[in-house]
Amino acid sequence: MNQLLLIPIVAFAKLLTLALRASGRGSGTALPGYLVGRYFPFVLEALISQISTVVAITGTNGKTTSQTMLSAMISQVPGVKVLRNKAGANLSQGILSELLKQSNALGRLDFTHAVLEVEEATLPRIAALLRPSIIAVTNLYRDQLDAYGEIDRTEKLIRDGIAQCPTAAVVVNGDDPRTARLTQGLGNVTYFVSLAPEYARFLPYEGKLNPRDVNGQGLEATQIHINEDLTTDFAIQGQMNGSAVQIPQARTVSPGFFHVYNALTAIAIANLLGVNGETAVAGLKTFKPAFGRGEILVQQQGSKQVNYRLLLIKNPASFSLSLELLRNIPNLKLILAINDNTADGKDVSWLWDSELERLNQAQIDWILCTGIRAKDMAVRLKYAFDAPPGPIPTAESIRQALDLSFEKAHSGNTVFVLPTYTAMLEFRKLMGKTLDIV
Repeated sequence: MNQLLLIPIVAFAKLLTLALRASGRGSGTALPGYLVGRYFPFVLEALISQISTVVAITGTNGKTTSQTMLSAMISQVPGVKVLRNKAGANLSQGILSELLKQSNALGRLDFTHAVLEVEEATLPRIAALLRPSIIAVTNLYRDQLDAYGEIDRTEKLIRDGIAQCPTAAVVVNGDDPRTARLTQGLGNVTYFVSLAPEYARFLPYEGKLNPRDVNGQGLEATQIHINEDLTTDFAIQGQMNGSAVQIPQARTVSPGFFHVYNALTAIAIANLLGVNGETAVAGLKTFKPAFGRGEILVQQQGSKQVNYRLLLIKNPASFSLSLELLRNIPNLKLILAINDNTADGKDVSWLWDSELERLNQAQIDWILCTGIRAKDMAVRLKYAFDAPPGPIPTAESIRQALDLSFEKAHSGNTVFVLPTYTAMLEFRKLMGKTLDIV
């Protein structure tokens, strides 16, 4: 009976998505799933149960990038068809919306794997329905205190989600003290990903780095080198399922040490899915940065071309690590775009916990503050600099900031943009890019 009911429900969801797009009021990444989930709660399980292998990726930072990397890797295998919530809609309604979108008129899904980004507080609510064979946790940082509360609560929510899936293999960041202990007392087989100690000690984890168990299972990145173009090379060693793993060189186009964790997470999951290291590394080469996570957008007027590289920030950890990455960029041109919409978090006190003092070591050409909280950002910068690089203009209008930055930049320049989530969406829309990924 439920299968027959899927037909009109799917039709409704698809028509609603078309109506939202036609009206310009949305792209259907959330509302169809919200309505269907509220009135027909059986649909999520009915759809996801059709896909034999489900992977859930959660954590504070790196969910979207890890998901995109993993999808690129396993898609290299003949016969594999991957469903993923590509627009980053990681609440239950977003996941259900994607399942409805990808199903045919009869409510059937033709996929072998689902690789789903799942918001931290959502995991315990839907873990039992998703029944993932693998759960990955990227890291746990303080994030949107007005939404989540203290990080201890987020840690408990994720642990509760894992506990609902006792047969799932778990891949966690082994350097983060909070994620490394998530499965203690649980029966889940756990694999740890980590950076060699000389790199991991620079990451802003809460507490001491997790002691390394040389006999434990997992992967470690060594010989990490960030290239001038911000691509990152690294080697991998470790054990998975009792077998040694040695990968002499891998490269990711997502910049920074923190994205090496994402690559390791994806490679570890791919290994558990039966994908060998050579194939995983080949898939990583095809990976393109997810929206706002290192992607480059181009603005051109006549013969003048300016590149904008987007590095999403949303909490002190992501902000501080992005600034560390930019510290060695010559003649740095920087836009800080800070909004306080619901999706960003209404509380922007996290700006004061971010290590903007790292900019004192940067070679700055100019900085521009924009977004709803542009003035708050400018005040934070005032206290961060030992000697300000000159007046820091503010323009709350992101369109105005984009126009001003284009005027200030020379043709061929790259401007680095550090936006919060909704500021990133607006910036991309102004550049002619949306999240309606086909």
